[in-house]
Amino acid sequence: MKKYLYIFILSFIFYGCSINSQVDKTQMFILKNNEIPSNIVFKKIDKILKIKNAYLPLYLNSKSIIYIENNMGNSYAYYFWADLPSNFYQSLLLSKLEQAKIFKAVIFKESSLESDYILESRIESFEQIIKLEQNYAKITISVNLIDAKENKTISHRLFSTKQNIDEKDIQGVYKAFDKGLNSLTKDIVLWINSNIN
Repeated sequence: MKKYLYIFILSFIFYGCSINSQVDKTQMFILKNNEIPSNIVFKKIDKILKIKNAYLPLYLNSKSIIYIENNMGNSYAYYFWADLPSNFYQSLLLSKLEQAKIFKAVIFKESSLESDYILESRIESFEQIIKLEQNYAKITISVNLIDAKENKTISHRLFSTKQNIDEKDIQGVYKAFDKGLNSLTKDIVLWINSNIN
């Protein structure tokens, strides 16, 4: 009986040690805002812009880092975004609009304040594309700038960027998305600036 008790205790100890030695390999990536160059001149208007929540396809409504290879979608097993792509987009866009100081205020959809302009966005793609000789991050966003008082579209534009992934690892993927989203949100701010009165 003692023999079985020792075996049980030893197996319990070894089992416990094996649990503690397992390492969580998952990593979360955060896309951060880069400053807009200070030499750009922006309009200053006494109006309010409301940013609506960005629409996105179901497969992008996740923290998974998506890649498409041979026309088949997949996601990384251990690497994830720390937030949804739509939230990264809105956060970077808001930060750049705050830097530009074009509007008296920039608010989100949930705000009870009335706005003069509304920005609607739809994320069309936010994925890594792997082809024979190509490896790049592709981000495509469709944007509408709307006059809230007149309830009409001022301008519509499809923004797209492809950033080559030079390093063949997850850091290269991250850097390409970070550069691409910062470039794209800067272009959207410049576009807004050129379409308002």
